[in-house]
Amino acid sequence: MPWEELEETYAPHFSLTTGAPAKSVRLAFGALFIKQRLGLTDEETFEQIRENAYMQFFLGFAGYSSKAPFDPSMMVHFR
Repeated sequence: MPWEELEETYAPHFSLTTGAPAKSVRLAFGALFIKQRLGLTDEETFEQIRENAYMQFFLGFAGYSSKAPFDPSMMVHFR
């Protein structure tokens, strides 16, 4: 995936000074891709990402972490 090119298009839509920092396009699109490809619910997608090092690598994480990468309710915003 051309993550850098997608990020250049996605990032300008968010303010650097107002609100919480935006999630990366790689995390947002990647989570939606995983959800759709595996036919999971939002909560199942969240748990799969939290438990699976390969999915975390796909989403751009530096290493495996068992901590929650985002709140499951963020899936609504990603869509």
